[in-house]
Amino acid sequence: MKKSRLLKVATLSAASAQKDKSFFEKVKAFFAMLKDYRKGIYTPSKLNLAIGLFAVFYIISPIDIIPEAFFGPFGLIDDFGILMFGMKYFNKEVFKYLSWKENQRVYVID
Repeated sequence: MKKSRLLKVATLSAASAQKDKSFFEKVKAFFAMLKDYRKGIYTPSKLNLAIGLFAVFYIISPIDIIPEAFFGPFGLIDDFGILMFGMKYFNKEVFKYLSWKENQRVYVID
């Protein structure tokens, strides 16, 4: 991917993240989803969680495709790309969980 195109994608991602005021709501929903998973009342997509967790572990691991030690700030490009890829799958799972949670409220008898 060309550097200018990558910067354009990064800029658009940052702009959309700033517009999304519900980021903290999604983080809270993610932890609620994990809690419901531990209780056994919700089963998330293992693929979505595996890809998201892979992205997190890649970011914190010392192994890199483009190491920062040799390439300086350009070494962060692969980290940012992997992070955006992983967040896409985490986000997909959170939306799925919130939809499931809303359906549970509809079917609960008062």
